[in-house]
Amino acid sequence: MSDARRAILELVATELRGAGRPPLPPPYRGTEIAPDERGGRFTSVLERVGGRVHRVRSTEEARARLQALLAEAGATRLIVSDASELRALAADLPGVELLAPSAPRAELFAATAGLTTAQWGIAETGTLVLESAAEQHRLASLVVPLHVALLPVARLLGTLGDALAALQGPTAAPASRTITFVTGPSRTADIELELVVGVHGPKSLHVLLLEAP
Repeated sequence: MSDARRAILELVATELRGAGRPPLPPPYRGTEIAPDERGGRFTSVLERVGGRVHRVRSTEEARARLQALLAEAGATRLIVSDASELRALAADLPGVELLAPSAPRAELFAATAGLTTAQWGIAETGTLVLESAAEQHRLASLVVPLHVALLPVARLLGTLGDALAALQGPTAAPASRTITFVTGPSRTADIELELVVGVHGPKSLHVLLLEAP
């Protein structure tokens, strides 16, 4: 065995034993954000990356805003997640066909908008957190040009660390098999390093920030 090969194998063995490996950093917590500041921080950060936040004071106002957003986008086929609070919000929207998450894939991929809730919002990063254990949301939030999310102010957390703690189940592992973090419209710079919006997901993200109790 050559000296070079012996040195490489010894290095691999050392790494596998964990020798010389730096200790893991403590859990990230971030700077605490007071509850009464979270709505403003969430709005400013999300809109800085291309999302839009609409402050609404009731489900009736949220419904009117949803209807206006769909009309503005020319969206006539809406995927609605199975979250119970969306039933009244999406019922009988004029000129809009509603699709359940269980509809055939071809119909879902032909939809022009999606409506979901969000289990949490992160004020620090302007991020929505969607858990699969709480609602069927994936196609409604990922394959449509327009994603509209209903988020009560009470579900706004301060930091990413707060969100990670909230996602833990009884065994400290996440309770959901799939957790989606959404920060603004989909974007990529893979195409000749030019920023393109809406390639891998929605081109527009609108959050209905519900201030009602």
